[in-house]
Amino acid sequence: MYSLKPKVVDFDTVWVQLRPAIIDILNLKPMSNVHWHHKFSDVYDICVSIPTPLSERLYGEVKACIMQHVKEKRQQINEVDPDRLIQEYNKMWEVFHEGAIFIHRLFGYLNKQFVKQKRCTDLDNFAQYAAFLQIPDVKEIGCLALEIWKEELVKGILPQLVQFLLVSIDSDRKGNFPQEANVVSSVINSFVKMEETDFDVVPETGTKPKARESITAFYVESIEKPLLLDTETYYSTLAQRMLSELSCSQYMEQVIVLLEQEELRAKKYLHESSVSKIISLCQRVMIKAHKDKLHSVCHALITNEENKDLRNMYRLLKPIQAGLSVMVKEFEEYVKKKGLEAVSGLTGENVPQQFVENVLKVYNKFNDMKTVVFMEDGEFSSGLDKALQGVVNSKEFGQTVPKASERLARYTDSLLKKSTKGLSESDLETKLGNAIVIFRYIEDKDIFQKFYSKMLANRLIASTSVSMDAEEVMINKLKQACGYEFTSKLSRMFTDIGLSQELSSTFDKHIAEIKSSRPGTKFVPTQALVLQAGSWPLNAPQLSTNTNQQTALDVADFHLPYVLLPVIQEFETFYTGKHNGRKLTWLYNMSQGDVRLTYLDKQYVAQMYVYQMAAVLCFERRDAISVKDIGEEIGVSGDYLLKTLRTILDVSILTCDDQALTTDSIVRLNMSMTARRMKFRLQAPQVNKVVEKEQESVANTFQVTQDRKYYMECAIVRIMKTRKVLKHNALVTEIMDQTKGRFTPDVPFIKKSIEDLIEKMYIQRTDQNDEYQYLA
Repeated sequence: MYSLKPKVVDFDTVWVQLRPAIIDILNLKPMSNVHWHHKFSDVYDICVSIPTPLSERLYGEVKACIMQHVKEKRQQINEVDPDRLIQEYNKMWEVFHEGAIFIHRLFGYLNKQFVKQKRCTDLDNFAQYAAFLQIPDVKEIGCLALEIWKEELVKGILPQLVQFLLVSIDSDRKGNFPQEANVVSSVINSFVKMEETDFDVVPETGTKPKARESITAFYVESIEKPLLLDTETYYSTLAQRMLSELSCSQYMEQVIVLLEQEELRAKKYLHESSVSKIISLCQRVMIKAHKDKLHSVCHALITNEENKDLRNMYRLLKPIQAGLSVMVKEFEEYVKKKGLEAVSGLTGENVPQQFVENVLKVYNKFNDMKTVVFMEDGEFSSGLDKALQGVVNSKEFGQTVPKASERLARYTDSLLKKSTKGLSESDLETKLGNAIVIFRYIEDKDIFQKFYSKMLANRLIASTSVSMDAEEVMINKLKQACGYEFTSKLSRMFTDIGLSQELSSTFDKHIAEIKSSRPGTKFVPTQALVLQAGSWPLNAPQLSTNTNQQTALDVADFHLPYVLLPVIQEFETFYTGKHNGRKLTWLYNMSQGDVRLTYLDKQYVAQMYVYQMAAVLCFERRDAISVKDIGEEIGVSGDYLLKTLRTILDVSILTCDDQALTTDSIVRLNMSMTARRMKFRLQAPQVNKVVEKEQESVANTFQVTQDRKYYMECAIVRIMKTRKVLKHNALVTEIMDQTKGRFTPDVPFIKKSIEDLIEKMYIQRTDQNDEYQYLA
């Protein structure tokens, strides 16, 4: 047991025994635990001796002892064969470094009791001036030993050491790997270790010290800077030689190999802080210095779709600031060129399908290139999106509106209509997902919405949807792409269909109840769809004021067939009784019914529109009648009457001897009509023949312009209500951001909307230049 009680110590006597132990420890000579504890106790006794602690004297003697030991080592290293300098130095260093750690532990109490107090006392007394005071030059014993090693031994042989190290690394680069690579690494990292200050945590064997930047100063000045200069010279010369001897493709491959090798070499020999510096330097002298040459072949590589070389070029230019700008531009231009080639000059009946499939081919091809070659890089993703946006929204010669909106709407209509394609649910959802890919690139999404809602309305009314689930899948996809507001009307259309089915069931029960009280009245079985005018893109032709005024005039005096009058009148009474104040407008142009042909050998059933039904019912009392008389009887005239009769002639229910149908033509009932099916459908009279052509009038209609105007004004009011006061440019930026989900407005349109809101006193100009204020 050792006493911790302070006592009088004869320093000279104790030091004579302690000094040899220090030398033995520095030389890593074996020492028993008992001997170690005796020496530790001697250090403690000296530090707490009475009447005066002898810590400062002990510190001075230890410093002199280490100094003498290092000078002896320096003498030994000076006598070593120059070819063996690194090996011998490394042996001495490893022994001394480990010995310094043990010495540090042996004098642990001195470090705590004397060194730390010495370093902190003055600073504590003058804390407010601490930033201006110098820390006393007193180091803990381990740090002191390493400092002496650096000053007394290393600096004397530093030029020779550095030269040997640079030669060894240069030999490694040239393929002449040093036999003792671990020695080179150990010597280099000794420049970091000799400045370390934390001896409490000893790194595991074989790991490199993680030093702070502040304690790598000697390492940086001694070895890192000379090595960086040597590296720059080596790779600059090598790059010039390779460029003169190799093709650009070979050069890129070789540079990638060299960079990988240099990174491994840096990790093997150098401190971790140097790895990134070495790689950055190599990239600068082999890539950045010659990036113009790489850029010069970029166009050819992308045009020829040399994916391997493009991948190599991407890997090289990615770390260089603005290195990818030329590649991204060339990629974007090439994608746009191929896309425009794919969508131009489309002909035939299935142009919408061709358009969508061709755009998807371009998208899939270059999206794969972006993923595989350009590693999903954000710049190339942006370039691909810009290119495809230019393709999808391109305008053909002479056109002022892109065709993509209607084409995509017609494509989705063909997918969602009942047909003989027989697509499975998964295939249909995949194709709808592909349609959404193209939809995201459309700028005028509001025009697409109008086309899509009109076609959806036709499918829902005619019950030609492939399934309601598929319709909901598409609407959900649109909602995810553009938000709830974009699809709110489409959702209400679904709601109307569901409510109408419930209403029809209730009306059927009502008819069953009143039949007994009206024995002479015949109620034709009817299913009525009650649709909200604000949600459905439909117009009654008799009230139409926009696209075809002539048709409105032709059907303005239409007389409903007498067989339908009772049930129609009863439904109106029934509905208004349940919903007081609502007005029903019948869409006869979209109303259909089944007519049984009982005058033939076979009782065929023809499904036809109401106007067609009225014309056919004219033949109940006669077999032949003039077109003019039919028109007067049903209240339809002009071109629409001729088109209606032509659809009936096409299915051979009626016949006419005249090649060109006129108002004076005589139409006869075909008493020998035959058909393949017992039930067939008549085509609707076409005001304008539906072919795959983009009707610019839709985009330029008053309705589209008005919708955009209202949407724009709402966006401005929302923004100004939130911000209260806003500069003109900031307001324009926010407006563009809010409206981009539906359409891309031009600046004059935005200015006009702002002026309109100022006139309506929603906002006003402030005294500041180009600034607006919201008016509550």
